[in-house]
Amino acid sequence: MYKKALVLLSSFSFSALIASSLPLLQQDTAKEWDPVTGEKLKNFPNTNFIAKLHNGTIRQYSSFYSVFSDLKNYGLLENSIYYFDIKKEKFLKLPSDFSYDQKQFEKDHNYKNNIKIKKYYKMGEKIYTQRCKNYQFEMDDFLEINELKYFIGSQKICGDLNEKYLHPLSLYLWDMKKLGLTQNKNIIVVHDNEKCPVCGMFVSKYPKWAAKLYYGERSYSFDGVKDLMKFYFHSSHFGNYPNTEKTKVTKFEVTDYYTQNAIDGFKAYYVIRSDVYGPMGNELIPFLNQSDAKSFMIDHDGKKILQFNEIDEKLPYKLDTNGR
Repeated sequence: MYKKALVLLSSFSFSALIASSLPLLQQDTAKEWDPVTGEKLKNFPNTNFIAKLHNGTIRQYSSFYSVFSDLKNYGLLENSIYYFDIKKEKFLKLPSDFSYDQKQFEKDHNYKNNIKIKKYYKMGEKIYTQRCKNYQFEMDDFLEINELKYFIGSQKICGDLNEKYLHPLSLYLWDMKKLGLTQNKNIIVVHDNEKCPVCGMFVSKYPKWAAKLYYGERSYSFDGVKDLMKFYFHSSHFGNYPNTEKTKVTKFEVTDYYTQNAIDGFKAYYVIRSDVYGPMGNELIPFLNQSDAKSFMIDHDGKKILQFNEIDEKLPYKLDTNGR
C-alpha cells in the first residue's frame, strides 16, 4: 500500500513538473487555453504545439487536432509549426515525416464531439442555468473560446469556477450560444426502466452501445448489437414476446461508435473481434461509413467487417465463447 502510494505520488509530481515547465507563448490574457478547443494547455504538455497565423500571431494548441483546424480555417505560415519536447522542455521544429490527415482529423473531431454531447453540454447547461442565467452574455465580443474562458474566469460572473466547471460551461456557451449549434438529438432514445430482453441489464446505463428493434408501434432496447441479434433471430428463447418474428421487424437502429448517432442497422458496417469491448464483452461494433469501420479495425485489431446480411444466428454466440 505504501509503495503504491509512493508510485502514485511520484507519477503525479512528474506530471506536475512537466506541466509547470511548459511555456505559454500566446501573447494575450487568454494564453492559458487552446483557442480552438478551449482546453487548458498545461493539462496536455506532451501534445502541445505552436504555430503562426499569416499575420504573425502565435497560437498554442493542446493537440495537433487544433493545429490542423487552424490550418484548414485560417492558414498557417509555412514551417512555423513546433511541438513541445517534454524531455528537453522546449519547442522543437515539427519533423518533416510527421503524419496527420483529413481522415484522422475527422476521427478526432467525432471523438471530441461525442465527449461534448455525452458529458460537457449537459454539465455546462446545468452550470449556466444555476449560476449565471441572469447574466446576458454578448457572445460577439469573443473571437475565440479561450477569450470567453478568460472572461468568465477572471470576472467571476458565474462564481469562482475551477477548470472542472469552467470548461464545460465555456463549451456549452460557445457551441450553443455563439455558434448556434443544438445538442445532438439524433440518438437512440432509451427510457430509464427499459431492460435488455436478453441479459436483463438496464440499457440506459450504456447509451454508447444502445440498439433497438421496432415491430410497428412496439420496440425493444438492447445494450449492444450482439444481444439484439440473438433476439432478432430467436426472440422466443428469451420469454414470451408475441409477434416478434424477424419478418415483422419494421425498423432497426444501432449507435454509430464514433458519432453516437442512431443509424439504420440494416445498412451499417460491423467490426467484430476487436480489442474494444461492450457491456456484454465482444461486440459487433457499428459504423455508418465503411471507411470509419476500416479505420477502427486497423486501430483496434479488428478481424473482420460485416454487413447485416453476413450476420448469421450463430455469430453472437461465437463472440461469447471465442470472440478473439
